[in-house]
Amino acid sequence: MLHNEYLNISKKVYFELLKNKLKQMNTKISVTDIGILKGMDATAIAQGIKDKQFTAQEVLDCVKERVALAEPSINAIVAEKYEVGRYNEHAVFAGVPMFIKDLVNVAGFPCRMGTRGLSDKIKKKDDLVMPQILSTGCYVVGKSATSEFGWLPTTETLVNGNTCNPHHIEYSTGGSSGGAGAIVAAGIVPIAHTMDGGGSTRIPASCCGLVGLKPSRGRHIGSSTKNLPIDINTNGIVSQTVRDTANYYHAIEKFQAHPTLPPIGLVTGPSQKRLKIGMYTTTTEGLSCHPETVKAITGTGKICADLGHEVEYIENPHYPGSGLEFLAYYSSLAWVLKHLGKVAFGMEFQKNKIEKFSSDLATYRRRLGKLSPNAIKRLKTIFVKEYNALFDKYDVLLSPTLSMPVPKLGYLGTNNHVMSTIMRLNSYVNFTPVQNATGAPAISLPMAKCNNGLPIGSMFASSIGDESTLLELAFELEAAGYLLDNK
Repeated sequence: MLHNEYLNISKKVYFELLKNKLKQMNTKISVTDIGILKGMDATAIAQGIKDKQFTAQEVLDCVKERVALAEPSINAIVAEKYEVGRYNEHAVFAGVPMFIKDLVNVAGFPCRMGTRGLSDKIKKKDDLVMPQILSTGCYVVGKSATSEFGWLPTTETLVNGNTCNPHHIEYSTGGSSGGAGAIVAAGIVPIAHTMDGGGSTRIPASCCGLVGLKPSRGRHIGSSTKNLPIDINTNGIVSQTVRDTANYYHAIEKFQAHPTLPPIGLVTGPSQKRLKIGMYTTTTEGLSCHPETVKAITGTGKICADLGHEVEYIENPHYPGSGLEFLAYYSSLAWVLKHLGKVAFGMEFQKNKIEKFSSDLATYRRRLGKLSPNAIKRLKTIFVKEYNALFDKYDVLLSPTLSMPVPKLGYLGTNNHVMSTIMRLNSYVNFTPVQNATGAPAISLPMAKCNNGLPIGSMFASSIGDESTLLELAFELEAAGYLLDNK
């Protein structure tokens, strides 16, 4: 359906006019107001289909229209198939198109994992997690861009190019779920699938001004890192509304609930309970974050205090060196992938075609291991024990999602020297890996902007299995008007 402004002209001319309009916007890309969906979230779209306000095909046509306008500028989609697939008509997101991150196998789509080392061969089977994701009522129309193998917290690859932040196309989307972040922030669809192995849901949520919840370990079926020493990876979504995130997790829990985790249930709004919140803005090494980040987080703390929560400023409660230990663990995974890639991916894998950072990270495994001996043992024991003990005193921890504002593309580029990138990683991504090591949940919320207009995320974390507290607090902040609006 064409925008009213252009009803009397051809569709070809219409698209050219709109593309020019986007160019005139210079660096910001938004197509949220294009077509029949306007600013609807996924819950509202599904209800509109159910109420026969529009059909699933009309929804898809609107999404295709938005893709045609935004994708040339943001470069977030790596595979597409715009057909209305079969979907669960009784589910909360019935008929909503979904983009899946290109680290997950989806039947009928390639899965290149952001690397030239894998082919674009079409996959015949879904990964184990896909039935649970699709139980929400969505159907797959495409794959979203990722950094190579999900290593880097930016989405810049040789195989797909740079994915650009819709808030300012010269800046990073974060990563590794940067394609998902760009798709949702631009307004193509209101939700998109993510995976989080070190912050890869929360980082693009922060960079792109979205809601991004990393759930407790085990909420999703079939983790890709289940058989590794530390199961760091979990699936998820980024969304424009808290309601969509809450409904997603309720739906996947109905499909298969974790046998030992406390149930999330259907969270529909704020709780009356007032929380005790421990807030910190220093890294594990005791260094202060960027001034604009500190301002954003202390501002979030004040908002929470004004809402009646007890907020206590604390030093970073996690032991120095834990970030470097997480990087050491990552380097060991890179070594396994590089040298045993044919076992994991089949004979098609070509290690000589992986990018410089992935190759060098594997090579630096021994050096990082010497800097952090027994890293895995400490992360699995001492780190988890100390993290769990924090919630004897606090209900929630508040910290930055990232230590500094969104960097420009190239800051973490794949051709940078590996030690330069590692040093930048250790300071930039200092907060999010905590929950990947411990298995606890955390949510990034778009609470502030820096001076250049790009979002800054505030991260709230809770004890293992306590997503409901995070969602209730997120609902409260959203209802009070404190979340940035992408629509």
